[in-house]
Amino acid sequence: MSLSFGLNVKPKSRAASAAPVSNKKASIFEDDDSDNDDVSTNNTSIEESITTLDFTSTHPTNSTTKAPKSKRAPQAPSGPPKSRLGESQEAYKDISSDRAATRHSKAAEEADPTIYDYDSFHTAQSAVRDARKAAERQDAIERKPKYINNLLDAAARRKQDQLVAREKVLQREREAEGDEFADKEKFVTGAYKAQQEEAQKVEAEEKRKAEEEDRRRKKAGGGMAGFYRSVLGEDERRHAEAAEATAMLEQQGGKMDEANRLDTERPSDRQLAEDMRKKGVAVTLNDEGQITDKRQLLSAGLNLTPSGNSNTNGGAARSAEHLRTRPTSQSTNAFRAKEDAGRAARERQTRQMEAQLEASAKRKAEEDEEERQRVERQAKSQKTEEDKMSARERFLARKKEREMAKATGKGG
Repeated sequence: MSLSFGLNVKPKSRAASAAPVSNKKASIFEDDDSDNDDVSTNNTSIEESITTLDFTSTHPTNSTTKAPKSKRAPQAPSGPPKSRLGESQEAYKDISSDRAATRHSKAAEEADPTIYDYDSFHTAQSAVRDARKAAERQDAIERKPKYINNLLDAAARRKQDQLVAREKVLQREREAEGDEFADKEKFVTGAYKAQQEEAQKVEAEEKRKAEEEDRRRKKAGGGMAGFYRSVLGEDERRHAEAAEATAMLEQQGGKMDEANRLDTERPSDRQLAEDMRKKGVAVTLNDEGQITDKRQLLSAGLNLTPSGNSNTNGGAARSAEHLRTRPTSQSTNAFRAKEDAGRAARERQTRQMEAQLEASAKRKAEEDEEERQRVERQAKSQKTEEDKMSARERFLARKKEREMAKATGKGG
């Protein structure tokens, strides 16, 4: 048995050797291990944050610091370099398109000088629309029936169609009879001849309408092409109406220019203010050059003009022009509308009176007819005394004859 003397030191574990040794002394007031853990954790985090901000050191102090990423190598060009001539080509294209547009616009102006006259077209279109609205208002004032005329026309057409159909049936019957009644005399009245002529006219009109409808359908075509063609035709018709209205307005423009000029030639607020200041009257203007209070322009006495300077020649002329009535378009239209409304009211009253007179005459005729029929019925139902006596005598005579016949038969 061997004995060994000396200092026996156990080797430290790998975990213990790996753990960092803290040189910090223990605090006197140390109560819990959690504080030490927190402190060590905080120190570690602080140390890591400081080491990441240390850009002067050549070697990283923390093993967690990542290596910088390597830069990517430049790639090879995928195609030939782009030329800058494209921009100039685009500019040349724009110039060529502008020239083409200018050439087309000149050709359009040569074909139709009013193709770009949008103001006149808008004025004409507004005039057509206003005329249509005025017609609608006039119809509303007159209160014309909307549907009864169409119903009456449809009833007349049906009646005419029935007459035509009946005539065709009679014609087939005559063709079926043949020469059976050829030797008989025929009587044709003037009313029948007029009816035949009317039927022929109606038939010819229907045939013409059918041919026109077929021609229009063939010309328009079917499907969307026909629809678009009809839309274009409607646009052309509207444009023609606008052009016609424009021509009418141009003809009437010379007459209304003078009235419009007289209406527009009025002094501005600044001119009125200057005139009043020359007279010693203080007039207040706002930032836009308008008079804030129009009552400042008034003076003692009769104010014939808004400017109040009727003493001067210009003021006298303006006052005289102010007193003179001018037939402007608005006043003319208002007077015309009022006159048309009065005429429509009178016509409506006249029609109502005529309808009432016709109704009363018809009612009187019906009453007279009823009275005549009643009198006839009473005359037929009531018998006079003479008729009664004659009937009694005839009855007694027949009775006597029967009795005599019976007595003769018994005696024989």
